[in-house]
Amino acid sequence: MDAEVVEARAPQKLVTTYSMLIDPNLAAEGFTTVTYDIKEVEGGFCPLTVTHDVTGAPNVGALVAGEHEESRAGGGWSWILSDLKSLLETGTTLAGQA
Repeated sequence: MDAEVVEARAPQKLVTTYSMLIDPNLAAEGFTTVTYDIKEVEGGFCPLTVTHDVTGAPNVGALVAGEHEESRAGGGWSWILSDLKSLLETGTTLAGQA
């Protein structure tokens, strides 16, 4: 993976480019953009919204959507965000529990 920070406005927003280098076909699709928005709400909660713009990168889009999970290519963003939630709530990732 190759990435670069495009915008950082702590603690509300982070925008990065993202390029999958694990496969020549994915690498050929070039960079996509990932935006992380965090908003503090009443009660001390902070919802996280992740937007991955995969315009022009259909293979990357399929991979991060978890469409290749059955071939052990991972579960995309749903796996990543689920693991992040576990880490924040328990101090341990799901992978760390295996």
